Amino acid sequence: MKNPSSPVQPPRRSRILPALFALSLVANAVLVWVNQRPTAAAAAPAVVPAPEGAPQPGRPTGELANFAALGTFISENNRIPDLAWTPAQFDAFAEGLRASYEGRGYPLDDDARKLRDQISARVQQMMAVAQPDPIQDYFRLLREHEAVKQTPSGLHYRVTLEGHGKAPTPDSIVVYSFTAGLPGGKSLPGLSRSRVRSGLGNLLPGIREGLLLLRKGGKALIYVPPGLSFGDGPWPSDVPKGQVIIFFIELNDVIPG
Repeated sequence: MKNPSSPVQPPRRSRILPALFALSLVANAVLVWVNQRPTAAAAAPAVVPAPEGAPQPGRPTGELANFAALGTFISENNRIPDLAWTPAQFDAFAEGLRASYEGRGYPLDDDARKLRDQISARVQQMMAVAQPDPIQDYFRLLREHEAVKQTPSGLHYRVTLEGHGKAPTPDSIVVYSFTAGLPGGKSLPGLSRSRVRSGLGNLLPGIREGLLLLRKGGKALIYVPPGLSFGDGPWPSDVPKGQVIIFFIELNDVIPG
């Protein structure tokens, strides 16, 4: 089928955090804070900035600078600065790291597990917000450049022929034709049929909703998100799971009830 939209790559929905082991360290370290153990360091004195280009006191140099950079990488990729801990909470976190390294780690009790789960949920939420959603980006481009409309369910469509006959209802039996493809232009013969007779209730949610937009003789392009096609169920072997499927549908007839 001909696809007028710009090609996109199949979306990848996985949002695995880039350094998961750091979250485990967080879970164990912040137990110190939860139990209010007396481990916070004394307040640091005021620091006078060193002249430009001069080594900063206490800042690792040489090979140790690489270890410091690794710590920064783990912290930033797991959004630890965005957790907005107090200085005492961060000192407790650092004490937990050292305690684990020295073989005297703190036990993970129920309160600490609860805090671990809260922190993990917060980090995942921040990561999800930070990462673009390729499906939503694709739909946004369709709305902006292809005169495509959106229904409340998330189905996107463009009616190419209004039709002039009877409109179906959710309980109707219809005769319809459809061809399928992917946003990149690949056709899907296994998902294409001509003059199929079926009850609307037996169809994929996206196709059912698309046909309800038409009258007999009507035609439309519908852009079906994963949740309105195969969702969490089995997908056809030639369709990447989680991909948008584009159908060109035609409502051939509405069978009188």
